[in-house]
This record gives sequence, structure tokens and C-alpha cells, in this order.
Amino acid sequence: MNKMSKRTSIKVFIVVLVMGIIGTVCIGILKYDINRLATNYEENITTAFETKGYMDSVQKLLYSHQSMVAGHIVVHDEHRKDMYSYDETVCREDIKRTLNELNNMGFNAEGEVLLKDIQDAVDGYLSRVDDAIALSRAGDANEAGIYIVENLSPYIKSVNESMEKLEVLVSKQISEGRRRMDNDILISRISAILSIGAIIFTVFVGVLTSMRLTVDLEKYKTDLERNVEAQKNELMERNNKLIKIQDNTVMGMANLIESRDLETGTHIKRTSAYVGIIAREAKARGLFTNTLTDSYIELLVKAAPMHDVGKIIVPDHILQKPGKLTKEEFEIMKRHASEGGRIVKEVLSGVEETDYIDIAFDVATYHHEWWNGKGYPSGKKEDDIPLSARIMAVADVFDALVSKRCYKNAFPVEASLKIIKEEGGTHFDPRLADIFVDLRSEVEKIMEETQ
Repeated sequence: MNKMSKRTSIKVFIVVLVMGIIGTVCIGILKYDINRLATNYEENITTAFETKGYMDSVQKLLYSHQSMVAGHIVVHDEHRKDMYSYDETVCREDIKRTLNELNNMGFNAEGEVLLKDIQDAVDGYLSRVDDAIALSRAGDANEAGIYIVENLSPYIKSVNESMEKLEVLVSKQISEGRRRMDNDILISRISAILSIGAIIFTVFVGVLTSMRLTVDLEKYKTDLERNVEAQKNELMERNNKLIKIQDNTVMGMANLIESRDLETGTHIKRTSAYVGIIAREAKARGLFTNTLTDSYIELLVKAAPMHDVGKIIVPDHILQKPGKLTKEEFEIMKRHASEGGRIVKEVLSGVEETDYIDIAFDVATYHHEWWNGKGYPSGKKEDDIPLSARIMAVADVFDALVSKRCYKNAFPVEASLKIIKEEGGTHFDPRLADIFVDLRSEVEKIMEETQ
């Protein structure tokens, strides 16, 4: 009996010892897997967000490069052209360097194809830039400007589209990594429970160790989730910065056009402010409620600076003519409305949201239409004229009246408001004309703040 008990005890001891060893080995493997999981996932997340950073940098550099090219074409002073050429060369090298860094991040076959599309689009864009600069150096700024509008936009659009696809691919990689992490964590949890069950037959310390590892596993998961959340917030901040750069680029284009018309940029600021107060007051009075939402008004104010972008096709001798235009010159001037709409569609497509592009198109194309149908370019009348263009017409004409131009002196505010009032129902939507006249104090405040 004693011998049998001893043999049984020895067998139980051996079984328990083996189970303890197995449990201890499982714990060691589990801890190794946890460390490996955490390290690999953090490395993958870091690589993914570094890749996104390079993608954002390429787009930002391209926006900056477009502004430099536009500046090179608009200015006539050779010294300033040389300055723009130098900045453009530096920016061009930065674009190439950042693309090279992006290529070194390591993508799958789908990513390599997208990178090649981006590289080809950038190469095509830079090649067309060289042609545009050559035209500018030859003294034909108008032709260079038209060349840019007609030839660069497809390449920029192609870059943006490929970048969006690449961003989707990177996001998929992040999501896939997260899914694998969750699966591995589930398996690790099961292994931890089995290990605890094995060690509980041996020593209490094994139980405590397994419980601690389980807690550490949760901590790893929590820390990784915090890291992902922080990286998401950083992405949102970068996206907001990119939107700001887009807005600055649009404003820069508008200012460049305005400078050709011998304006200082205050016309853009004033008309945008006038558009805002007209739209908000119309909404407050219960007018155009189906259209004048807060988001619509915000986009309208943002689009207002693009109303004269079509003047890029008008020669300087017409824009800056001190006297009255001839019939032929006026016909050329009138083209800026329809050309402005075309430029908005081509330049902003793929860069800005669709609602903004539609409003900017209407503002640029139809702000010279008259309420009685005698305007241009389409002869639209009354409510057939887009609301955004009707609001823009009031703001643009008033600012032209009170501003000194190469062909006239500035009119007094009182006389200018009287003209707006009298032309309500002929030139302007009479409701909008009345609103603007009623806002005289706010109008004068805007004029004082933008002098």
C-alpha cells in the first residue's frame, strides 16, 4: 500500500512537474509573442504614417510649386523672375527628393504601380512647367498662363487621384495590421488561460505570473490603441493644414490676377466680406432658405475671390487701359467670364470639394449677368441666374464704383449706394440690392478695415 502510494505520488509528482514545465514554457513563449507582436505592430504603424507624411509633403510641395510658376509668369521684372526661378528649382528638387523617399518605403505590387503613376504624372507636370517658363522667358506671359491652365491641371489631378488611391492602400494596411493584432491577442489570451490552468497544479507563483502576463497583454493593447488614436489625430491635423494650403493657393491665384488689374488685393477682401453680409442678411430675412445654408454661405465667401480669375486671358493693354474700351476690346474683356468658369473647373477639379467648385464656377461665369437679361456671357435673367452670381454682382459693382480705377475716379459711398438701389430690378436682383443698401453701416466698416 505504501509502495503503491509512493508510486502514485511519484507519478502525480512527475505529471504535475511536467505540467508545470509545459506551463512555464508556454508562459515564456507567450511573453515572447507579446513582445514580438507589440514591436512588429508599432513598426508597421510607424512606417504607414511616415509614408502618409511623405505623401502629404509631395502634395504640399506641388501646391507651392504651382504658386512659384504662376509668380514667374505674372511678373515682368527679370530680377523677380530670377528669384522665382531659383525658388522653383529648389522646390523641384524637394519634390524629387520626397518622391524618392516615398519610393523607398516599400510597397506591394499595387503600391508600386500607383507610385509609378505618381512619378510619371509629376515628370509630365515638370516637363510642362519647363515649357511654360520658356514661354514666359520669351515674353509671352498670357500664352504661358493659358498653357499652364490647359496643360498642368491633368497632371496635378492625376497625382491627387493616385495619392488618394495610395492613401486607401496605406489605410488598408493599417486596418489589416490591426485585425491581425486582434486575432493574435485572442490567441494569446487563450494561451494565457491554458498556461494558468497548467501552472495552477504546480506552484502559486506560476498562477501569479500568468495573471500578470494577462494584465500586461491588456496594457499592450491599450497602449497600442492610444498610439493609433494619436496618429489619427496627427493625420487630421495634417489634413487641416493641407486644406489651409489649398485655401492659400486659391487666394494666391486670385491675388495674382488682381495684381495684373493694378489692384492691391483689397478688392478681393472687400467683395468677399460684402458677399458674406449680404448672404447672411438674406437668410435672416427668410429669403432663399432652400439655398442659403450655413455651409453654402461659407463656401460662397471662400469662392468669391475666384470671380475674376478669367482675366488671366485678357492682355495687359486692355486690363490697364485708362480710357474707354473699344467694341473689339470689350468683346475680349467679356470673355473673362466664361473663361473663368472653365479655369475653375479645370484647375480645382480633384483638388477641392464638388460643392465649392460648383459655386466658384457660377460666381466666375455669371457675375456679369443682369437681372433683366442684358448681361453676359449667357444673357440669363432673374432667378435663372445662380444666386451666388447675383450676390457677387452687387458686391463687385459696388466695390468697383467706390474704388479708383485706371479709367475712372472713385465714387462717394452715398452715390454708389444710390446707383445700386436704382439698378435693382434692371442690373441687380432687387431684393439683394435693397439688402445691401440697408447694410450701409456694415459696408462702411468693411471699407475702413480693408483700406
